[in-house]
Amino acid sequence: MIMTNIFDRIFRKLKKQKLKIVDSDLKRPWGGFFVVDENDSQDFANIYFDGLETYQIKISGKLSPKILIIAPNKRLSWQYHHRRSELWKVVSGKIKV
Repeated sequence: MIMTNIFDRIFRKLKKQKLKIVDSDLKRPWGGFFVVDENDSQDFANIYFDGLETYQIKISGKLSPKILIIAPNKRLSWQYHHRRSELWKVVSGKIKV
């Protein structure tokens, strides 16, 4: 129930920020995510990455902005991606790396 409230709150916040959500999965073992339309990448960067110019970070001409929601006491798996890099920013809460 707590995670449902968090997902709802974040969904409303993204809508208020006028970011179009093109996909979501809220049933991952670690929490869930929202995928923002690539056309909104610069708006996403303006909000969450202090105006970072998205053309500077495109790999293979594509961006996939996401909001990850990690449930308390859960963790993500280690992954390595060829031809893809990721920028992460913690918006709220505490994390351990």
